[in-house]
Amino acid sequence: MHEITISADDGDYLKLSVICRSHPDKNDYWDGNWLRATVDLRAGGFRGTVEGDIRADEIAGFLVPLWKLHQSLQGIAQFETLETWLSLRATGDGCGHIDVECEILDQPGIGNRLVCTLKSDQTYIKNTIAELAAAVEAFPVIGRP
Repeated sequence: MHEITISADDGDYLKLSVICRSHPDKNDYWDGNWLRATVDLRAGGFRGTVEGDIRADEIAGFLVPLWKLHQSLQGIAQFETLETWLSLRATGDGCGHIDVECEILDQPGIGNRLVCTLKSDQTYIKNTIAELAAAVEAFPVIGRP
């Protein structure tokens, strides 16, 4: 299991735990890149855990934009799952502050929706990038579309 944590200044967090490949017997792009994951969240008075599937290419696709945001301290890095149960939008203000808007559904398309913003900064995002890189290495993208 690989954990990717987005930490906020006030102790709030979103932790994405990538558990395993959903179809370990598949080695094609379409089926082989599905991953089982959980999200643990603490945002203000809200706490919760949601399970879902993400894709290896989604994780890999978030790494470079987040790294660029960390380097320039401005701009936007976005992550969204194909099933739209988890979306993140990190926005830098140019001074080191990074707001991460989170939207989590407990059932894709029809479930309850939690929307929150984690007030983070460049120090925390550096750790997130390292954890994200480790997850990309552990669950590389298989094949091509």
